[in-house]
Amino acid sequence: MSDFIQRPKLLRGAFVEYGLSLPPLLFAFQFNPETLTRNRTASYTPAGADGSGNGCREGSEAQQRACLSQVQVSEETLGLTLMLDATDDLDDNQMLPGQFGIGPQLSALELMIYPKTDQLFGFPIGNLLGGDDQFGAANAKTIPILLFVWGRKRVMPVVMTSLQITEQEYFPDLNPKRAQIAVQLKVLEGFNPPYLYSHGWRTALAAMNLANIGDFADVL
Repeated sequence: MSDFIQRPKLLRGAFVEYGLSLPPLLFAFQFNPETLTRNRTASYTPAGADGSGNGCREGSEAQQRACLSQVQVSEETLGLTLMLDATDDLDDNQMLPGQFGIGPQLSALELMIYPKTDQLFGFPIGNLLGGDDQFGAANAKTIPILLFVWGRKRVMPVVMTSLQITEQEYFPDLNPKRAQIAVQLKVLEGFNPPYLYSHGWRTALAAMNLANIGDFADVL
């Protein structure tokens, strides 16, 4: 009896709109990107206008706390490059690629950065779950809020801040056949369910790192 080796299921990354709209915005990656760039910055400022904190006595309590803050951490940004290619779908005789190439996928991505203020049902589901400011971003009220799904442990609410599409090959009727897409995202941090879920996993994984505490024996 031959040994049977079960390979782990390959999960695809995806963008899923966190809201109600027509048409619903869904995009599963045809090919997962090989790299994902994550960036966060922290800046130091003196405590108060004069560096002593004396300039923080006026204003509301929240303004005083903000004035006394000495370190400001930016929201996390993500960058990735996606590839689309209609060749495999054409080999499978699928109808849509034969008629429109990768046009439907590109159009879905473009709508993810297009303001939805005038769209029917173009509002976040978060409004139904507890208020319209839980994402803490003004532009989230007009630009579609997306869930960036990158495995089961990272499901992050984001807005798309940059989309660069490079079409590389065409069919005779000029429908795009292949394209490279550079995407920049901003994570909407705060007390919203998707971010709390992903941040909870980050905290749990950091705690698991204590299993490697023996590595510190050779630090000093």
